[in-house]
Amino acid sequence: MSKPVKEMMTRDLGARYVRAENAVWIELVGVDGLTTNAFRRELRARHMRLEVVKTALFRRACAGGPMAKLADKVTGPVALVTGGESAVDVAKLLDDWLPKLSQKLRLRGALLDGEYLDEAACKDLSKMPTRHDLHCRIVRLILTPGGNVVAAALGPGANIAGILKALVEKLEKAEPAAVEN
Repeated sequence: MSKPVKEMMTRDLGARYVRAENAVWIELVGVDGLTTNAFRRELRARHMRLEVVKTALFRRACAGGPMAKLADKVTGPVALVTGGESAVDVAKLLDDWLPKLSQKLRLRGALLDGEYLDEAACKDLSKMPTRHDLHCRIVRLILTPGGNVVAAALGPGANIAGILKALVEKLEKAEPAAVEN
C-alpha cells in the first residue's frame, strides 16, 4: 500500500474514531460469510458497526485521542464493534450471538467511557446494567422517598375512610332488618 493511501486511510480512521469513547475489540476467526453478514445486519439494526482495521493504521489514527488506550493494547487484526449507547450494549449483543457463532467469537478488550478493560473484565461487561437501566434506577431512587411521604400522609386518612365505609355498610344492613320487625 502506498504512503498517500495509508495517510488517507489514517485520516479517515482518525475522523471516525475522534469522538468514540466506547468500543469492543473482538476476534472473529473461522466464521462463515453468511453468519458474518447476519451479524453485521443485526449490528446495523441496533446502530452499531463492525469494522476490521489494520493494527498499525489504527494505532496511528487513534494516537492521542480517546481510543489511544485501546489502540496501545491491540495485537493482530483489529475487529472493532462501535456504536450503541455504550460498550455494555455491544457486549450484551455479542453475548447473545456467542452461541450462534459456534464459540468462534472472542472478546479481546473494550473501551468503556474512555477506560480500557482487558479480556477478563470484558466477560463481565455484558452483565453490567446499561445506561438506560442506570437512569431508571436513579429515577426510582429519587421518587421512592416522595412516594413514601405521600403514602404516610394518605395512609391514616385512607384508614379512617375505610372504617367509616364499613360502619355505613353495617348500618345499612342493620336498618332493613329493623324495619321488618
